[in-house]
Amino acid sequence: MRTVFKIFLIVLSILIIWSAYIFFTFPNKEKIENSLKDKYSQNVTPDKTNYDSLVKIDKKEKRTILLGKAKSAEMHNNSFPFTTHKFDQIETERILKIINDSSSFNWGEIGTPYYDKIIIFFDKNKNEIGYVDVSLDGQINVFPNLALTKWGLLSDKGFKDLVIAIRTE
Repeated sequence: MRTVFKIFLIVLSILIIWSAYIFFTFPNKEKIENSLKDKYSQNVTPDKTNYDSLVKIDKKEKRTILLGKAKSAEMHNNSFPFTTHKFDQIETERILKIINDSSSFNWGEIGTPYYDKIIIFFDKNKNEIGYVDVSLDGQINVFPNLALTKWGLLSDKGFKDLVIAIRTE
């Protein structure tokens, strides 16, 4: 009986440590959005009828998804949050160029995605300035969002380029 109780305490301790680690270290997307909501204007969700006008507005206002602003990034794996990978400025810019290229996207969505990874972008002072959720099914969710992402469905080329850019092996 004592052995079962000890095993129970060990398992419970592991679960508490795991939960505390995730709570204190895993990125909080709501916190990022709330802290930056005044800095970025909310974008109207693009569709085929208003896409061209929204892209013109973004270009006129020189809006990009963090190009030139992000100096580093950190990728977390949603299924095993203890694994993180840090990207330097060159790797971060490569990821952002893919996300800012409208040819990396197709119209539509794949349904309700499960996001496998989250990449958090940081400025030169290590402040969180945005994120991208990545589904290995081919869809992403970006903050701040622009019309360029066409609802976040990656084209075959965009998906391939992004997977190569975030490969950590």
